Amino acid sequence: MIKLKLCYIFLSAGIESDSVQKKVISQIRGLNDSGAECRGFFFTNDVDEVTVFDKNIILIPYPRTQKRLFNIIYQKKGLHNFVKHYLKQNLNVDEYIYLRYPGVTHELYKLAKEFKNRIISEHQSKEIEEIKSLRNEHPISFNVSKIISYFLYQFWPIYNEVIWSKPYSKWLLAKVAVTNEIAEYQAKNCNKVWVIPNGIETSKYKIRVSPQLEGKLKIIFLKGTSGNAPWNGIDRLVKSIDNYPNNKSLELYICGHIIEGEVPNRDYIIQTGYLNSEELDHLISNVHFGFSTLCLYRKQLNEAAVLKAREYFARGLPFVYGYIDPDLENIESAKKYCFKVSNDDTLVNFDEVIRFVNNVYSDPFYVTKMRNIAIENLDWKAKMHQLKINIIQQIT
Repeated sequence: MIKLKLCYIFLSAGIESDSVQKKVISQIRGLNDSGAECRGFFFTNDVDEVTVFDKNIILIPYPRTQKRLFNIIYQKKGLHNFVKHYLKQNLNVDEYIYLRYPGVTHELYKLAKEFKNRIISEHQSKEIEEIKSLRNEHPISFNVSKIISYFLYQFWPIYNEVIWSKPYSKWLLAKVAVTNEIAEYQAKNCNKVWVIPNGIETSKYKIRVSPQLEGKLKIIFLKGTSGNAPWNGIDRLVKSIDNYPNNKSLELYICGHIIEGEVPNRDYIIQTGYLNSEELDHLISNVHFGFSTLCLYRKQLNEAAVLKAREYFARGLPFVYGYIDPDLENIESAKKYCFKVSNDDTLVNFDEVIRFVNNVYSDPFYVTKMRNIAIENLDWKAKMHQLKINIIQQIT
């Protein structure tokens, strides 16, 4: 079989890895573990010279722009131009490009044209719908700063998607979508779209010790993104607990960076902020169950492959979620460890949730069983093996 060589391009890298960068690193490891040869080009402003970051990954500095107005636009266009020229000088002739989609520009279109039929573009959302879902953060009004904000974060990115998405897609080898729903959206502009749901590097997560079901029931919500993410549905979760008559028997731990006003003050809520891996390992072994995304409809989506849900499986933590997961729909053995609720604003029925938790805990081996499901079905090695097969079939 052909030896597949890939260069993974990530355009929002840093010295410190956030959740997205950790995922990209895991994908690169998964590709190499599956038998492909994959190296990572991570573009960043955190270094001044090309720097080895990890095995097979380098950090590459790019020029900063210093415009007084609309610098974000100039910086993005400049970055895409810089990447094109860097790849022309440093990409091997037998390498394909795997690009985590950064939002299209005219310059990204020209990059795709330059490397026609060599780029696989990964898409995590229906881009225009996702941009619109953040419009409340950037409302248009008769205020100069708000007009500029609206232009930068609503009008300009939507305009680029409308104008350049189809021409960009024309030159791709294929797109990767993390759900069937996103694949249908991306197929409007691209003839070849593969559905490969998000995975997890299972070995990076410590399997938990299951606590006893006694005293207060402790719940965890891993926020993930550092920005505002209304689709997480933290407000729905809080309202549901507020309306649960026995809410004094619950404690809710919300982990991650919280935006001001994102979480209301409640006696049962503990905001932990960012936790390092050791701190998170300890907390997850002391909580009873978790929550994943609850209001995905706010991104105009019904389907998602949410990373926190895969982390819960890897650690052996039962959880509640409110969307269609393309993996969990097809893994019958997984369904007993996750409780699905509707994708809307209705109150979560905590009587039903607690019955679910009690049922899971009745099996003394549930933690190990969840871990095994993660290894066999959700691990990046399995996901990237499928990607490798898809690419090889496409190019041979």
